[in-house]
Amino acid sequence: PEKSVIIVRKEEKVLIPCGIPYIFGTVCTPSKNLIPDAVLEKNNIELLVGNVTGIDRNNKTIETKKGDKVQYEKLIIATGSIPIVPPISGSEKENVYIVNKDVDYLQNLLDKVEDSSDMVIIGGGFIGMEFADECKKNRDINITVVEMLPCCLMIAFDEDICRQGEEILKKNGINIITNAKVEAIVGDVKVEGVKLSDGKIIKADIVLIGIGSKPNTEIAKNSGIELGEKGSI
Repeated sequence: PEKSVIIVRKEEKVLIPCGIPYIFGTVCTPSKNLIPDAVLEKNNIELLVGNVTGIDRNNKTIETKKGDKVQYEKLIIATGSIPIVPPISGSEKENVYIVNKDVDYLQNLLDKVEDSSDMVIIGGGFIGMEFADECKKNRDINITVVEMLPCCLMIAFDEDICRQGEEILKKNGINIITNAKVEAIVGDVKVEGVKLSDGKIIKADIVLIGIGSKPNTEIAKNSGIELGEKGSI
């Protein structure tokens, strides 16, 4: 009770990460998938909104992009994860999205999904399957999931369970292509399709890349903290 605790975060509002896919169907809006700040206020925890740009371990201070400096005795780095973006040609095109944990970004993605006719989701893990299921709800949209492995969800489950999961989505009108590698995202300025390694092109006016995440530890690395072989602290 006598300790002073400060949380420094870059977001004004914080999303519930595991609930992000449900923004696109069940809950309908990012504003209904937020972690409230009331628990911080109740426990007298100070909140500073700002993007941390540096950690001075010798002087035990952190600095934000806005120039705020915070002294600490103990520092906990809890920066979470960021999406993996594979080196796919054309991934910079308009209407190609990743799963960013940002309210405005996801609202923009939601608006684009509402206006789209053909959606391709790259990745058939939990992220891809949940997004496919939610984006299909109450929408007349053609959705195709492309997965490199023989089955979707294969990293987590055995083949029988994976096939059952695929069948549920197929019954809801979702197309699933497995054993397939995306070679390029095609189109001029905006995405128009996804080209597979066998030459097949899947029509798309929106693409979501959801192949997983990696530790968000760049700030730790830059401050000289030793990272594990997979980039975690």
